[in-house]
Amino acid sequence: MSDHQKRIFIVEDELFLAFQLSDDLEQLGYEIVGPALHLQDAIKLARDEPMDAAFLDVNLGHGDTSKAVADILREREVPFVFVTAYDRHEVTFALPDDAILKKPITSEEVLATLRQRLPDAEL
Repeated sequence: MSDHQKRIFIVEDELFLAFQLSDDLEQLGYEIVGPALHLQDAIKLARDEPMDAAFLDVNLGHGDTSKAVADILREREVPFVFVTAYDRHEVTFALPDDAILKKPITSEEVLATLRQRLPDAEL
């Protein structure tokens, strides 16, 4: 990858959690895409914005999930992590290799996950 500042896409419908994750990542030196709080916004950003990785809340409220966003990111070959309070087997659209972080998540877990998903990023 290039030397540009890594861009991390955040999809999270809970405003407090979205901003907490954004703050944590910005303190680590990342640029934030979003956060997207609603499915339609998330789909548009997933299609149109340059990004290096993403954190996707599984349940976006109102019966919406981040499955469509994950599908777009898979097509674009953007690594992502599902963030959820659900157990892995309850995320029926997750593929076996998909990373899942169980809520509540810590800054340390976020950093460790980024190191796995973006091994060449300077952290």
